[in-house]
Amino acid sequence: MKFGARKTLFLLINIASWSYLVLLIGWILLHFLTGDQIPYLALANFLIVYLFIPLPLVLLAALVVRSRSLGTGFAIGAVTFLLLWGPQFTPRLQRPHAEGLTLTVMTYNVLAWHTYTQPVIETIRAQYVDVVCFQELNHTLAEAVSTELKEEFPYQILEPVDSPSGIGVISRFPIYRTGERLPLLWVGGPQVLELEWNGQSVTLVNIHMVPNTRLATTPVIDPPIRLREAQARELVALARRSSPIIIAGDANSAPLNEATRIITRELRDSWREAGFGLGHTFPGSTIPGSDRPRIGNNRYVPPWLARIDYVFHSKEWVTVSAKLAPFDRVSDHRGVIAVLKLKK
Repeated sequence: MKFGARKTLFLLINIASWSYLVLLIGWILLHFLTGDQIPYLALANFLIVYLFIPLPLVLLAALVVRSRSLGTGFAIGAVTFLLLWGPQFTPRLQRPHAEGLTLTVMTYNVLAWHTYTQPVIETIRAQYVDVVCFQELNHTLAEAVSTELKEEFPYQILEPVDSPSGIGVISRFPIYRTGERLPLLWVGGPQVLELEWNGQSVTLVNIHMVPNTRLATTPVIDPPIRLREAQARELVALARRSSPIIIAGDANSAPLNEATRIITRELRDSWREAGFGLGHTFPGSTIPGSDRPRIGNNRYVPPWLARIDYVFHSKEWVTVSAKLAPFDRVSDHRGVIAVLKLKK
């Protein structure tokens, strides 16, 4: 390659690499300095992990053009990625033993706008779980659950609505309503229940937090973000007076969002403790009523872009394992299944 062409190529590599690094490092600074204070940044945090995909190319560029500054930029990005997501890709060398009594909890947003009950029933039966927390439970599915799963799950508190506000819990162990109601406006519930498990009384909370339904101006997108943060503070307050506790459901909030961070300052995230990979749960199905966004009129965005479904628990528990349920092909969420064990 001639000297002039090589110089031009190196210049283009530098421009492309630094343009990307300015964007990446700019986000890093804004995230750690402002959190979710900027509404559009809060929404961007749902998908921000994908901003790190080009990062290895910066390392390659640094080696090609022999640039220490590009190498430093790569190092900043790599350290940030490892700090935020590294534990989810690191094998756990010391896992809690599964021997003894464990409680398996599944959270499952089943999508209100369909009547395909069998895929949901089969998905639950394929996983030996003790408790299932439903969100978006409609009357058709509730009737199928109450009849077809009554033998396996004799204890059921179902509050179906033919809209996303339906909610319900089924259990192999006794569950009771506590009568406690949390303030603020939620999509469904929350259901604050008491679970009697092997002589231990456990507070079980089934949640469905408010979503952002559309991209618009700041006055439109900011209120749901702040409401989710207020809801998170209510859940933390409940957890502080009700231990041991398990909170499961659709938080409509990504791990980097402030609402999730408020919760995880007090409670443990089962996926963060024992899951492997990003654990993305949304969006999936493309049946009518699904919230999976379209690109134009005919094409959909790729599936499983974000993690918004969680099983949280208080410090009295430890997560033995966490996994995603198989995709049922009707809901736009995947269930999350956590095996929990009480510490001695």
